[in-house]
Amino acid sequence: MSRFKPASEEELAARGIGVVKVRARKSDGTLKADDPSTPDVNEAWEDAPVAKKRGRPAKKKD
Repeated sequence: MSRFKPASEEELAARGIGVVKVRARKSDGTLKADDPSTPDVNEAWEDAPVAKKRGRPAKKKD
């Protein structure tokens, strides 16, 4: 049985992928609330990978 291990922040940075915190959403699109019974975990926020922009912007034609 293989276990999936998410990539660390260093590995993501080496690949050119950053991580930002975004509000967690339910399957119907509404925002997820924080569960007060788990004080050490905040379910209302989750990490989302963001690819860094590469290259130059396109030149404008006159």
